[in-house]
Amino acid sequence: MPSSKPNGICSVGLLNRDSLDDRDDPATGAWRAMYSIISGDPTQKFEIQTNPDNNEGMLSVVKPLDYETTALHTLLIRVENEDPLVPEVGYGPSSTATVHVTVEDINEGPVFSPDPLIVTKMENIPVGSFVASLNATDPDILEIQSIR
Repeated sequence: MPSSKPNGICSVGLLNRDSLDDRDDPATGAWRAMYSIISGDPTQKFEIQTNPDNNEGMLSVVKPLDYETTALHTLLIRVENEDPLVPEVGYGPSSTATVHVTVEDINEGPVFSPDPLIVTKMENIPVGSFVASLNATDPDILEIQSIR
């Protein structure tokens, strides 16, 4: 599973492994599988690679996931042989599977804006003088929280 960064956005990493049962001669083009994500990933947050030793498809997160942006990703994944199939055979050249990736929400800390805040004051201003007004917002927009 992917790890979480302190700001609550899922970091990159291995998400899942899916195995494939292929009875062709190992290490041939008819045995080697090619996985691809064919829909459900318009911002390319995921990638899938094939383990060359066992044909296992490895789905990974390559860009941060954010619950507040998208809590559920539905990916359509295709697998096909490296070598094309015999044209006269009456079955399709690939198989597909739907994979649902659920992003879990975590409580994120407030974010200052602007950051950094640059304030310039003359030296020797009186004690208790106004220095700056700070602004912070909570990225957990679906949960009512107060910032103090």
